[in-house]
Amino acid sequence: MAGLLFKRDITKRFVALTKYLLISGTVKSKTEIGTLIGQPLQVVSKLLTGQRIITLEQMKNLISNTAIDSHWFLTGKGEMIRYSSAIIQESQTEYSSTNNPSKTVAAILPLVSELEEKFELLKKENDKVKSQLEQLQTTVRKKSTHQ
Repeated sequence: MAGLLFKRDITKRFVALTKYLLISGTVKSKTEIGTLIGQPLQVVSKLLTGQRIITLEQMKNLISNTAIDSHWFLTGKGEMIRYSSAIIQESQTEYSSTNNPSKTVAAILPLVSELEEKFELLKKENDKVKSQLEQLQTTVRKKSTHQ
């Protein structure tokens, strides 16, 4: 049986990808999301509120019918969208042909979030390296003063 933390996290990811699918224009309504997973709107509503947890079959249907990355959906790690460079290229083409910025923003939004996460990790690594460098410099100074 799935733990409470997993249920909460999978619900958060389902809400996030639902927003993405709606904003990007991949689907026009929550009813269409229900169609993608083979369930009526009532089930989608319960999934979004956490009253139900998405089943493996529903996940499989959703992942098979969209560009959602299965690893991200299950673990929260990695990118939300597969083939992100193709999506960016497609959204740039779509933007220039239809001049619809909301679709472009929706396509790029998950990528921005991922880049922000990577930036924070790099910042932490950089701080760690700086600290190590300072320790080395202190050690070298101490050794040079003792000689």
